[in-house]
Amino acid sequence: MPERLVLKRLTASDLTFFESLFRKLNAGNQKAINLNADVFIDELYPALPGLVSTAGDVIPITLTVMGPGAAPPHVVSRAVTKREAYKNWRLNGEFIRDPEGEPNRFDILSAGDTAVMEFSGDPTPQKLTLLLLARGSASDSAAQAILDGMIPGGRRTMIAVTRAQLDGAASAVTANHPLSLLARDSKFEAALEDAAQGGVSGTTALQAKAAKPVSAAALASAKASAEKNGRDGEALAWTVLSKQKEQGLWASADWCSKTNAVSSCDFLAKDATGTEVRIDAKSTNGEFHRVLHMSYAELAAAAEGSRYDLWRVYDLDKDGARMRISENIGSTAKGILAGLTPPKGVSVDSVSIDPGILKWGAELVIERPDEPLDTV
Repeated sequence: MPERLVLKRLTASDLTFFESLFRKLNAGNQKAINLNADVFIDELYPALPGLVSTAGDVIPITLTVMGPGAAPPHVVSRAVTKREAYKNWRLNGEFIRDPEGEPNRFDILSAGDTAVMEFSGDPTPQKLTLLLLARGSASDSAAQAILDGMIPGGRRTMIAVTRAQLDGAASAVTANHPLSLLARDSKFEAALEDAAQGGVSGTTALQAKAAKPVSAAALASAKASAEKNGRDGEALAWTVLSKQKEQGLWASADWCSKTNAVSSCDFLAKDATGTEVRIDAKSTNGEFHRVLHMSYAELAAAAEGSRYDLWRVYDLDKDGARMRISENIGSTAKGILAGLTPPKGVSVDSVSIDPGILKWGAELVIERPDEPLDTV
């Protein structure tokens, strides 16, 4: 799923979306927040204008309002609209009124404050999280100043951002502030990736992080992402192996897992002397030090027979990845297997391994090729 995150510097007209401010500010009759078309359409939903005729001029969404001042989520139904008289698309519908038991919740907002918006849904937006950050709030002010500095100004009052870009501002708020839920949290992402693959340490870390409960859908998505990263990293590792073969570093190379999904390694290569080397790619879109997983079958294969290397592919992105190699892990695999002594009737399917226990070579940078490489 693409990230559809934006920052918006709120105008007085935008604030009329909130009933108490509409009556207080005398800032016109807009009663909506403008969604600048150069961002909302051009970058987030480029196909949306062609769908309006079928979706109608009102696109219903579920709106979750968080903040200001770290106030809790307030969920309502509203709409995204674009009518002929409007210059931009708008988030509107009814006023946003103060939630029950929270009088004057939005009164602290003023023109120039910041909204973080996260849209989700295809082909039209279906959900929107709207996080409000007020300069006048002690819990918001530091993060608001950081985020406001990212918005160019002038006519550019709304910009697309990534979760990683929110990270710096998130460091200025408490762990349970709503911004922390939207920002990239590398420790949380690493724990989720580990838990999705059955890792004990990741599951334990998530259970302790009450501020970010994990839904079944989120865990399933993380598992699918880990599988996708595995396939992607394997393909990138193959580009490296293929180029090395072309350079004469290998006499032969075979992508064995491509034709046999239960192979105990991903690649089988032979060096110039004919010595066989088995290679297993372990991939993540996160940092190098994230826990990696090996099946019992992979460990058993590494512990016996010919040389077995791990190729750690990490920092996967649209441009490529980075990689480090740990050669001949046989002795480590034997030590791990020796420590696995389950009782009769119990078998071990896989283990989680801290990359720090292995010796690694220098970092390589992998650039995505223009054309896919065939097996050789």
